[in-house]
Amino acid sequence: MRHHTSLGLDDLRTIVALAEELNFHRAARKVGLTQSAVTRIVARVERHAGTPLFERSHSKRQSVAPTDAGRRYVEKARLAIAHTDGAVLAARETLNGIGHRIVVGRSPYADPRLIDILRTMELPLYPNLRVHLPTRYAGELPACVRTGEFDLAVVTNPPEDAHLTSTLLSCTPFTAVLPEEHGCARNQSIKLRELRSIPWIFFERHVHPALYDAFEGRARDLGIGPERIYHVANGEEACEMVCRVGGVAFLSPRGAASAAKDGVALCTLGEEDLFLSTHLVARAENGSMLVSEFARNLVKRLKQACLYQPVPSESPIDANCAA
Repeated sequence: MRHHTSLGLDDLRTIVALAEELNFHRAARKVGLTQSAVTRIVARVERHAGTPLFERSHSKRQSVAPTDAGRRYVEKARLAIAHTDGAVLAARETLNGIGHRIVVGRSPYADPRLIDILRTMELPLYPNLRVHLPTRYAGELPACVRTGEFDLAVVTNPPEDAHLTSTLLSCTPFTAVLPEEHGCARNQSIKLRELRSIPWIFFERHVHPALYDAFEGRARDLGIGPERIYHVANGEEACEMVCRVGGVAFLSPRGAASAAKDGVALCTLGEEDLFLSTHLVARAENGSMLVSEFARNLVKRLKQACLYQPVPSESPIDANCAA
């Protein structure tokens, strides 16, 4: 009979961290281990699973990429971690007399004003409500809701999924960040075809795969090759890159406004099929009254704060107010 070495929760957290970071060094730093320890854990888990979970990547930023089996394993590992953490939290909250808890996933790039509203949500029917707001990249959030790890998630441009329902909260045009000396820098609105002569700058693909693919596809259509596409990790780095290479960065209006520096100009991207749509996503079969009540009251709070905007704004001033 074949005996498998038992795995612990820390092993699963390490596998999930590597799937999120796609780099042994970054994953090790995230879970507080050495890189060699992460390597040993991955080997042990792969032996336990009986199949490779990761394969080597040739990307400069990524040392590994999950296999199909690895993606499936990580999805279930996240669920196991969530259930274990939820059980511990439920026991502690029961001890402290706290009866209701809801988990709302969000992106690390979510509008801080929306996060403030989520943190302060109160429901008369559910006294002592605790709202937990774990972060994931936008591309990971739908799966976290689908598997039950999160009750809800605030997701930008979610893919169509028969297992999920979504409530549209806002539609916001992207902001194009240009060098001040660019010929279109004084325009209020700009089209992508007017930007085909300069490099393009946007977040790395793992931040939001669907939006990345949309911009990359449009770049190919306009004859912009990979050598003229630059990747950044945040808005500040994007604005610095605009000045350094004379390119254009595509950011959310609020992100562009907070990261803008001397030497750049902000224009609204006037593309009808390229915009940020923010949704509140839930499981389609979810029958929880708490989840339904939370969703209804969130929309109400957003309307009161003038952050509910399900129709795209044409004005850069209005766009900066979108959630």
